Amino acid sequence: VDGLWIQQTKKTKPDDFIPLLDEVVNRTGLAIAMDGVYRWVAFLPSRADARIPVPNRYFGVFQDGSLKVRGLEARRRDTAPWVARMQMDLLEYMALAEDADDLPDYIPGAMAILRRHLADLRFGRVEPADLLVALRLSREPQEYRGKTAGARAAMQLQAIGKSLRPGQRVRLLYLYGGEVQAWDMPQKPDIRRIDKARYYELAVRAASAVFHPMGLTENELRAWLK
Repeated sequence: VDGLWIQQTKKTKPDDFIPLLDEVVNRTGLAIAMDGVYRWVAFLPSRADARIPVPNRYFGVFQDGSLKVRGLEARRRDTAPWVARMQMDLLEYMALAEDADDLPDYIPGAMAILRRHLADLRFGRVEPADLLVALRLSREPQEYRGKTAGARAAMQLQAIGKSLRPGQRVRLLYLYGGEVQAWDMPQKPDIRRIDKARYYELAVRAASAVFHPMGLTENELRAWLK
């Protein structure tokens, strides 16, 4: 990790940390710059072990109210725009909290935001283009032993003469029955076949990252949504 996280009581201004920055430079000989001073920051747990926080999945609010988000779905290129927008709406609402201790008070409002987005999905108010995921191909489509969603979509495009190389991304929609459809096919997708349950799961998983510092696990969040 190419940074340091410092917590010092009653120090909330950049100038408060200049002596520390100078000491780091003096001792290490390495240049260092301040990213900012946070009101609060939340480090999210590892997907592999929920007991362990990881330094590359976090979000926080600077003193001026602006957000910094790293490692969440909203910052990933393979996330459906609708899911990313939902997560950012939640984060921007939480950024109103002045202190981390206030976050549980924001659960009802955040839940209302999440329910509104899920209702848009349920009642068909989300455009298909906002449900696209862009999966990166790591090899030629025919080289995949197990046909991943990305490989299957790429092979659909190959069948009509459109080739994708490793490293490129293929845009697709998830359909019922575990099927997918590449976005760049000549025929338009049948919106009745879009797998809303799959997108519901993607949304809840993304939302659970935001609710985690409010004290709700993913399972508890699902229970609230029932």
